[in-house]
Amino acid sequence: MKNIAIIGLGAAGLCALRHLAARPNFFRAVGFEQSSQVGGTWVYTPEVRTDKNGISIHSSMYKNLRTNLPKEVMAFPDYEFKKSLPSFIEHFHVKEYLQDYAEHFGLFSHAKTLFNS
Repeated sequence: MKNIAIIGLGAAGLCALRHLAARPNFFRAVGFEQSSQVGGTWVYTPEVRTDKNGISIHSSMYKNLRTNLPKEVMAFPDYEFKKSLPSFIEHFHVKEYLQDYAEHFGLFSHAKTLFNS
């Protein structure tokens, strides 16, 4: 069995963790996220500089960002966005989708964030 560390639990990290964790006879996968939540670049905050733990805050988002790709193209093949959402969604819908994806596939038990390490 191989130990695998995934650094960052944005979209790519969550997808990798989902597929590696689904093969427990071959891999022991743990995802590491420096912030308190999954979602990577989709986690928006208006704050700048450092957070209360001294970690640099970086957000590529801005308050009113909408995606420039339709959600139908952005979705993982085995997990759709909510059908009730419009095709071009706001950043917080993507973050919610990634958090729901992690919950749906039981990824939080394989994740270490800043507050659950």
